Amino acid sequence: MTGTIGRRRLLVVALLLAALVAGLWTASPTSGAFTAAVRGTGNTATTAASFPRTSGPLPYRSGFAGGATDWTTYDGCWATTTAEGFGYYTEKCGSPTAAAPKAVTGDAAWTDYTVQADVKLDGGKQVGLLARVSDPSPGLDQHNGYWAYVSSAGKLELGKMTKGSYRFLQTMDVPGGIALNTWYHLVVQVTGCTVTVSQSTAGANGDTGVRGFTYVDTGCSPTHLQGKVGLRDFEGTGAWRFVTVTAGATASTEPRPWNTPWKVADMSAFMPYGGAWSNDQAKETYSNTQSGKGDKSVETSRTWGNASVTGEVRFDTATSADLDAGYNVRVRNPGTGTDQLDGYYGGVSRTSLILGKHVGGTWREFVRTPLPAAVPQGQWQHLTVEMVGCTITVTAQASSGGPRTTASHTDTGCDTTPGNVGVRTLGIPASFRSMAVTPR
Repeated sequence: MTGTIGRRRLLVVALLLAALVAGLWTASPTSGAFTAAVRGTGNTATTAASFPRTSGPLPYRSGFAGGATDWTTYDGCWATTTAEGFGYYTEKCGSPTAAAPKAVTGDAAWTDYTVQADVKLDGGKQVGLLARVSDPSPGLDQHNGYWAYVSSAGKLELGKMTKGSYRFLQTMDVPGGIALNTWYHLVVQVTGCTVTVSQSTAGANGDTGVRGFTYVDTGCSPTHLQGKVGLRDFEGTGAWRFVTVTAGATASTEPRPWNTPWKVADMSAFMPYGGAWSNDQAKETYSNTQSGKGDKSVETSRTWGNASVTGEVRFDTATSADLDAGYNVRVRNPGTGTDQLDGYYGGVSRTSLILGKHVGGTWREFVRTPLPAAVPQGQWQHLTVEMVGCTITVTAQASSGGPRTTASHTDTGCDTTPGNVGVRTLGIPASFRSMAVTPR
């Protein structure tokens, strides 16, 4: 009897090993973390718990609608609030012991990356973002890293901290100044010893109104070549929303970062192909109220080669597993019809993360991997679509927090001609918000 059981166990092990080699078995998508191998060279998909999360691979997203448990604060009065479905992180009192409270998250091993967010100066002097933070502690300038900010003096500026000391690096005037209680979109890109900073009015600029500069920190030390990200105000109070960190950066302000103009009435840069598209200025959303096959709207003011697209998508009616919504990249030759464009697509259905390619009216699906939980009507999902060379990577996570799912595919021999970005729905009304594009 014992010998028979042993032989059966050996047989089970052998069968499992054979299935693994053949690529036929994956771990359960409801497990805490798994890696799923997808048939085809270059296809990978992973899901791992990420909220609360203070370390790990990029991209990173913090919408604050689910709290801020993955942030560590140093001085100040920090709190999360939600309005119009947006999550905000606020610092309301400065600090009785230091003039510059900060909150920090991320991985100390992050090196070259792009951190961006909407920032708002509620009162006082300065509000902004920290990059490559290390050795943080309470107190003025008590960390290593770079500090990019907007000031009530109407300037976009950059400085550098080296554990207790501060060095001012560069400044530029912002036409029209910086107003209190106004959201500004701030982008900081760090690559090697180069820091690129850009600023615009959040949700109201499109391709215009972006201001920025590039600073080369000649001979920067290893201390400033890697680190976490952070939020900071100086002699004032502020708020932050839609904090994202994506891998890679540029060493130039061209092409300029872009974020959606859905807060304003002028939508002339978006060209619809099917559907009924409109923006809600108060909620800062862009919605398709119809359920055509492959309705899309393409942003025509800019073309992008290597770029990262971040934003949020929501299903506005009950949905089935075969309907989806998401972002197109490198769009060329768009037209009305299900797959009438040349370009790539990353999106979510109720049950899956989807990655594929449109070519001349045809659809080629690269990856379809299970999400850890079904996406209900009305729940915002954060999407990141990264296009670098012939590799496209898509990441999805509920905006309120939870596990994230990533899929990646290398389309060997692809056409790398730059194209537009756009939003797309397949058979379901859906809404989009906080869409931003940064160069890679």
